[in-house]
Amino acid sequence: MPASLLANRLGAFVQLAELTRGNLGRTQLMKLCYFLQAFRRVPLGYYFTLYAYGPFDSDVLSDLQTAESMDVLHTEIEYYPGGYKYDIRPGEKAGRSKGSAEDFLATHKKDIEWVAAKFGSRLAADLELLSTIAFVNQEEEIRDRDELIERVKLVKPHFSRRQIGREFDWLSGEKLLN
Repeated sequence: MPASLLANRLGAFVQLAELTRGNLGRTQLMKLCYFLQAFRRVPLGYYFTLYAYGPFDSDVLSDLQTAESMDVLHTEIEYYPGGYKYDIRPGEKAGRSKGSAEDFLATHKKDIEWVAAKFGSRLAADLELLSTIAFVNQEEEIRDRDELIERVKLVKPHFSRRQIGREFDWLSGEKLLN
């Protein structure tokens, strides 16, 4: 991978961590990167496939690990009754990372801000469902509402048809589906 692509990805990660202000975990980061590519055509170079929690590319986690090792991002695990979550925040060298991606971030500033504003406050489960709907719509080219709901229900049986339909309608209302 070209060094500039990694620099751009890490710069986008830092930007997302800053804009989401403490609401960025691993699932959120994965889905926000997916939305940057799927909805805003930001060239992060990830190749998402449908996975257990929605669109997934292991390179996002690999890049996150790189960012952590370089102190660009800092991740803590927060434990609470019944589970845990990751808390990703800018690290000591976040500014340097943004400087390395300055042109890329300037070009895609509005896209990154849009994704953070539109999806940054959503819970991981919401993003899982929203990204799966978008993926099925775009990659499998299913546009019919009922057909898409049934397809997503097969992939995500823990979501009700009503939940899927509600999020489908929201995405449609935002003009984010094909």
